[in-house]
Amino acid sequence: MTDAPVAGPSLTAEWVSVLEPPPDLTVSEWAEAHRMLPEASASRGSKWRNDTAPYLSGIMDAALETGVRKIALMKSAQTGGSEVLNNIIGYHIHHDACPMLIVHPTHDAAEAWSKERLSDMIRSTPALAEVVRDKAQPKTQAHQAESTLSLKMFPGGFIALGGAGSPNTFARWSVRIAIGDDVDRFPPVVGEEGDPSDLLVNRTISFYDALSIFVSTPTLKGGRIDRLFTNSDQRRFFVRCIHCDRWDWIGWNDADHFRIGYDDSDPETARIECPSEERGGCGGHMTEADRRLMVAEGEWRPTARAQEPGLVGFHLPAMISTVGGVTLQGLVAKWLAARSAGKEKLHVFVNTALAEGWEDRASSVAPHTLMSRRESYGEGVDVPEWAPCLTAGIDVQIDRFAVAVVAWGLAGERAVVDWREIPGDPKLPETQAALLEMLGGRYFHASGHRLPIHAACIDSGFSTEDIYDLVLAQQHRKLFATKGVAGRSGEPIVSKASEKSYGRRSRPVRLYTINVDDAKADVMNALTVTTPGAGCFHFPERVDEEFFAQLCAEHREQRYNKSNVATHSVWVQDRARNEALDCVVMALAALRLLNPNIRQMAATIAESPLPNAQQQAQAARPQAQVQQQPQRRIGRSSYLGR
Repeated sequence: MTDAPVAGPSLTAEWVSVLEPPPDLTVSEWAEAHRMLPEASASRGSKWRNDTAPYLSGIMDAALETGVRKIALMKSAQTGGSEVLNNIIGYHIHHDACPMLIVHPTHDAAEAWSKERLSDMIRSTPALAEVVRDKAQPKTQAHQAESTLSLKMFPGGFIALGGAGSPNTFARWSVRIAIGDDVDRFPPVVGEEGDPSDLLVNRTISFYDALSIFVSTPTLKGGRIDRLFTNSDQRRFFVRCIHCDRWDWIGWNDADHFRIGYDDSDPETARIECPSEERGGCGGHMTEADRRLMVAEGEWRPTARAQEPGLVGFHLPAMISTVGGVTLQGLVAKWLAARSAGKEKLHVFVNTALAEGWEDRASSVAPHTLMSRRESYGEGVDVPEWAPCLTAGIDVQIDRFAVAVVAWGLAGERAVVDWREIPGDPKLPETQAALLEMLGGRYFHASGHRLPIHAACIDSGFSTEDIYDLVLAQQHRKLFATKGVAGRSGEPIVSKASEKSYGRRSRPVRLYTINVDDAKADVMNALTVTTPGAGCFHFPERVDEEFFAQLCAEHREQRYNKSNVATHSVWVQDRARNEALDCVVMALAALRLLNPNIRQMAATIAESPLPNAQQQAQAARPQAQVQQQPQRRIGRSSYLGR
């Protein structure tokens, strides 16, 4: 009879260490004792210091707080909030081993986080590198399983990673700690199984001491992280007024709490203001240096009664951040820029700086309001002086092409230059020839020059193969085949090209996908900017009511899942015809694909000599010829004079 193998001293020691109760340390104490800043950090190789971002300690330590079963962290960018997760994970790898599941919006995002953040932290922190089994380490009896990007192994536990869109993520693991990162970008539902945040919590039901953590920058009012925070005890970071000793939290423009003030749109005058005496404060002002001292002495306090037992929430806006170069002056500068740029930029500021969900109270624009803003670009002028770049968007219908030409200036300022319909079957050579004649035309710029259309996008959703043939034959014009896709908010306006093969000869064509949700939001935002300059949309006197009706043919609505959580927005069509909006969206896509240097183009126009009188005369448009155009035409263009 052969004796059973006896575990060696190292294996026995590791088993004993797993069975021992965790040391009497908080997460923040563990971080300061063991955590090293990662290789990707500007301070790589340095030890973690809690006083660098003192407001993070209370969030980390809530993970071990008696009675806490769920944590919601609603955070802004540049606050160090992501490091809260890293330190909680590190603590449980090293001092309180257990199975953990970390879910990101997509599997690719989970693997990228594992490679760029988690693996970096493990390599940089010796206490973690000693216990996490990596492929580069020699195998031992204690570590028979290797770690991968999506599964990190260590004695007494593991970290599994997955994407919220995959049912397998929520079916394979039973864990004590479940973490959802960037939860506002989770899909509304996972197959037929329901809300992924609910499914994540369900993976912990086997553990009496289970903990679920949800972290995200908010997107919509009523979204996942906003709803979780609203149902929690709503902890806010209280600081003390240096003048009157009032303790309160910092808002942006709430007269009942500390708020941010400034003079005459000057960011350099930014300060924190204590409420007035009538509201229980002293009205005193505090500088950026004061703010940092206040934050160093601050503390988290609940401001509501939790509607769910064991749910604690933290609101982490940029106003209390002491990392990432955040200052009061910088925040006010961002606020002023966002306010002048319009609704979409304000949306970004509210989400990423104030850490609040956006509530869109005016998602549609009235056509008659835009009509009242029509203007003259100058006698005989098609293109305003500030706009050196022209792009076009082409919508394809069963009996016509619809085309919008848009001029572009700095900071998203734009102007409609031409809008027309070209009647006829888009498959026919004569209809395509009329389209190409228009795209080859030139438009009178306020400088006296005549500008070409620099790039154009055409929708390939109708008569697809004929449009592909047209695009392949006209690549020299920078004519791009596109397809609009909804449900991709947060992604680039235009994706990288995918190669499509079509026809019997399997010809390849490059197809670009347009993120129509964010592209339409960009257009609608520009429609709300009334002050000439950044982000403003201009219209010539010659476009009529039908153009504006089509441009304003859609509005945005929020959608909710079965748990009544606002998960995303959709664009809803209010009328049958919306070609003008689609064309303007494609003109925006063409600009993104062209990626022009607007300043350089403007300088080139300014430095170029004007055409001589004979050339100008040859380019002139006979009025009679303009009047002979089809009645369905709304705009006009200099190319007709040819």
